[in-house]
Amino acid sequence: MNVTIQISDAVYAKLLNGNKRIQGTLALVSPIEGNFNEHNKTWRPQPGTKYMKLPHGRITVSDDNVRMSLRINRDESVVPARAIEAESGMASSFVDFMEECL
Repeated sequence: MNVTIQISDAVYAKLLNGNKRIQGTLALVSPIEGNFNEHNKTWRPQPGTKYMKLPHGRITVSDDNVRMSLRINRDESVVPARAIEAESGMASSFVDFMEECL
């Protein structure tokens, strides 16, 4: 079976210029035709935002809010509760330092 996929000019240029994969979704218009929509996966900090990478995530501090995200694989040799406790301690020290600088 052949399926015809329509992509944007920008995605086509990326495919020709680089050797990277382009992530996105396919939306089928019919059983043999579809459109490709690229996902924007890059993260850039906003001006005035400070962040610190943690062993399993990141802490971000801005004028509006504080955000911490962790991702711990179940097959790692670390106890998730201990990793959360240790990394939240690092994050709280970072937030305290950022508040002193403001």
